[in-house]
Amino acid sequence: MKKPMIRFNKRLTQILALIVSVFCVLNLVIPDSDKSAVENRSLQKFPSLSASSLKDGEFFSELNSWYSDQFLGRDQFMQLKYAVNKLTGTKQINDVFLGKGVLIEDVSEVNTEQKERNIAAINTFCTSSGVPSYFLLAPNAVSIQKDKLPAFATVKDQNQQIDDYYAKLDPSIQKVDVRKTLEKHKEEYLYYKTDHHWTSLAAFYSFQDLASMMGLGEVSKDNYNIYPVTTSFEGTLAGKVGSVLLKDQIDIYVPKDNDEYIMSDLTNATTSRSIYSSKALETRDQYTVFLGGNSGRITLEMNNNSDRHLLLIKDSYANTMIQFLIPYFRTIDIIDPRYYYEDVSNLLETQLITDVLFLYNSNTLMQDTSMADCLSVEAE
Repeated sequence: MKKPMIRFNKRLTQILALIVSVFCVLNLVIPDSDKSAVENRSLQKFPSLSASSLKDGEFFSELNSWYSDQFLGRDQFMQLKYAVNKLTGTKQINDVFLGKGVLIEDVSEVNTEQKERNIAAINTFCTSSGVPSYFLLAPNAVSIQKDKLPAFATVKDQNQQIDDYYAKLDPSIQKVDVRKTLEKHKEEYLYYKTDHHWTSLAAFYSFQDLASMMGLGEVSKDNYNIYPVTTSFEGTLAGKVGSVLLKDQIDIYVPKDNDEYIMSDLTNATTSRSIYSSKALETRDQYTVFLGGNSGRITLEMNNNSDRHLLLIKDSYANTMIQFLIPYFRTIDIIDPRYYYEDVSNLLETQLITDVLFLYNSNTLMQDTSMADCLSVEAE
């Protein structure tokens, strides 16, 4: 009995070795891919060989990354791995929960030192500007839609993180806390199933709270034409786990009284008459339909009678909020501190700013390392 088993194991080992060898040869013959469609990221190319790269080990490190990235069938393997994980009851892959029909990003750890520095910078910036300032810290799906987490999932208390942040902001900064509003609508389509962003619907409900606090008046869905621009969106979380079953719909809200405006991306030196990028819908990252993605500085100039000029300091959660802000301001200066390297305070005077709005999602802000530098203020 042992001999047949030994022969079987030997034959199986030979077959596996042959398969691996064939894959290695194919990897060398088939041209490298530039990008992973599933992970939505650039892939390692075959490294250049040099004496220095051999000596310091860089060549072998990059070779290992190349083989991992360019392995034939990598995307399909990731998709298969996700299906197996679901079937075997796996609850979490890295920072992504495999929830009930959704993927949910875990709560971020707090970068405590940087957080305190950012808060000091925000407080100094707002109190010294003399301009009405507002702060909207959006909760993530992990805190609003807890019922969609896998059973017995253990998560940190994001509400406590948000409460602590708000408590440390200067009293003159008006806090736009949208958590209760989103809780009321938590059964609705507030967060994408495959991505870490909130949807246009969640941004709309939050804008109702923001509009009330900023004195913009009452806002109704009847004020907008709502268009679904795609039903095939697969976001960043799907890219991390290789989901093949989940798709999302992206809606845009176009005001019925839609004034003309010009969008200028000052970082990339482009202009457009729309904040929506139809080209983005042909790419993997369809969320970039809003603004064409993130940029250091974007300006919007509206053809309306408003005398208000908004400075918006934000992360990508704000990209879908901007469609609601447009009718109420004559200009909007949009700053993403992750990509902006000048002193934002200079804009207060040059752009005649009347309102300042900070809009971030909690997970990003708790890890942010750009805010204080962008505001040109050091923590005390």
